[in-house]
Amino acid sequence: MRPRGSSPLAFGVFGVLALTFTAVVVIAGLAGGDEAEVPATPGTGPVATQNGRPPASEEAEVRPPTFRPPPKLNLGSLGESEITLAARQSMSVDLRRMLRSDTTARLKRNPLYGTGTMRPTACRAPWPSTRPGDMLNYLNAVTGCLDRAWAGKFSQAGAVFTAPRRVYWSRPGRGPCGTYPTSGAAAYYCPSNQGMYIGLTHLIQESNRIDPARNHVPYLSVLSHEYGHHVQTMAGIGGAWWWEVADKSKAAQDAHSRRNELQAQCLSGIFVRTVRTSLGVSGPLWSEELRMSYDRGDDQNGLGRRDHGNGDHFAGWLYQGWKYARIGYCNTWIVPASQVS
Repeated sequence: MRPRGSSPLAFGVFGVLALTFTAVVVIAGLAGGDEAEVPATPGTGPVATQNGRPPASEEAEVRPPTFRPPPKLNLGSLGESEITLAARQSMSVDLRRMLRSDTTARLKRNPLYGTGTMRPTACRAPWPSTRPGDMLNYLNAVTGCLDRAWAGKFSQAGAVFTAPRRVYWSRPGRGPCGTYPTSGAAAYYCPSNQGMYIGLTHLIQESNRIDPARNHVPYLSVLSHEYGHHVQTMAGIGGAWWWEVADKSKAAQDAHSRRNELQAQCLSGIFVRTVRTSLGVSGPLWSEELRMSYDRGDDQNGLGRRDHGNGDHFAGWLYQGWKYARIGYCNTWIVPASQVS
């Protein structure tokens, strides 16, 4: 998420919701762009389902909270096939460079969407605790795994990728996007210097003081979400969405912000799924994270903002990434406004 200012949006707080599951937001991916192979006809990708829970053999104990099922989507062309861009060109493309006329293509037909499923990642990280040093070691280890996983995807897309700056702080400070700590912003991404800012103890305070030694998944999810914003920046999505609405109304900016934040949620869900075995993301811990994500929605957190998406969608897009692990299915820029409200 980004801090308040020209483009950054703040990251909020966790909470608790209900127990039963009916359905989850499920959206299909991309219509392939100039550099992506386009498969497809409607009906060959995911649609809204009455049972979005993982198969019993995979995560039998998972019981996500209740989400309202969206109406069935008109999927159009899907981005299911894996692209071969990297094999077709000798130099990587910097997707951050674009003309104003390129913004729609960066958002809706990004080459990254065609890179298919993210495979499981073997990630080793020390267990975190309330001690700042332990949290620092955990965040650094997991960020290294994020670096490897996303660098591989950009390589598949034939695109330039550089790792983000890590600003994991224990003392107040100031960066290009403002001072920290800021209320409600224990973690945020600053596009100005491509930095991830996370308060080692402030994060725990803003996360209902959940003991990371008991449950590290909320902290894994936060980190993966902020890293998702870096992925968007490197893919040109971060610059494109703001460029499209920078001179428009607050309502238009909030509408694009919701698509941006919900996409980062989906990207977070993808990575968490790929490390669920190596980092011990059990079914009960994942269910708890979904409940807390619901409570962080715009209609649940009491902040009076409309820039991150309601609880159903904030939890639903996180689950969308987890369920499919395909970047094309995180294309929030092509779905109806009702799916990113």
